[in-house]
Amino acid sequence: MRITADQEELCILEAIRTANAHREELAESLVDNSVLIIMAATARRDLTVREISTVTAIPLATCYKLVEKMASIGLLAETGKVRTSTRGKASMYSSSMKTFSVDVSNGLIEINIMWKNGQTMNVVREVCSTIIPGEIVSSAEAEGLASK
Repeated sequence: MRITADQEELCILEAIRTANAHREELAESLVDNSVLIIMAATARRDLTVREISTVTAIPLATCYKLVEKMASIGLLAETGKVRTSTRGKASMYSSSMKTFSVDVSNGLIEINIMWKNGQTMNVVREVCSTIIPGEIVSSAEAEGLASK
């Protein structure tokens, strides 16, 4: 059962709400190569998990786990169900993101996401404290301090 454009928009909106609640997991997942491959495969068309596995060459069991995780944190939207020849009905999934970019600077990882409905999200994660110039001690200075 294919869904209308309005219904797909609602599915994407629900995925975005879910993503807002899982920002930390979202940031971590976007550096996983398999997640990126699935996002690319589902960017333009809705696919079942079996189709995703076939297109991406990711083993089916792994694909099921990844798709479940991705849907639970809002990276994929379940957009409907289709009849299959083997198991009855299968869920269809679509990437909820249109684009994203990553900026790494000044001890921060900043991820800018544009969702398919045009909304944007900015996730910033501090990975180390800011270093003030002059506080960095060279290895020669450190050895001199240690010998005193």
